[in-house]
Amino acid sequence: MTERTDLGKALEEGLREALAWKRGEVPLEVRNVDPMPIERIRAIRKRVAKSAKEFERRFGIPAATINNWEQGRRKPDPAGRLLLQTIEAAPDLVEKIAAQNSAAA
Repeated sequence: MTERTDLGKALEEGLREALAWKRGEVPLEVRNVDPMPIERIRAIRKRVAKSAKEFERRFGIPAATINNWEQGRRKPDPAGRLLLQTIEAAPDLVEKIAAQNSAAA
């Protein structure tokens, strides 16, 4: 038998808590995060790219995704919001990292 690690124990505890929540036995804290407004998404894209295709080329986010976000058909998930905020703050750095990742693939 292998020794249980602290990480394994924490995962087990989290799974037990999730199952108890699913059965209605315990409430879990819920945090609602406001989605990024369409206007801000569009402003970020326009500041760094003339089109959704150029945005895709620079940052690796599919043009269809940015179009869906800009038109309100979909909302960026937390990772998407973080990526947009990072692009807003440091577009050249994100482009450099995206280029390195696509070259390695």
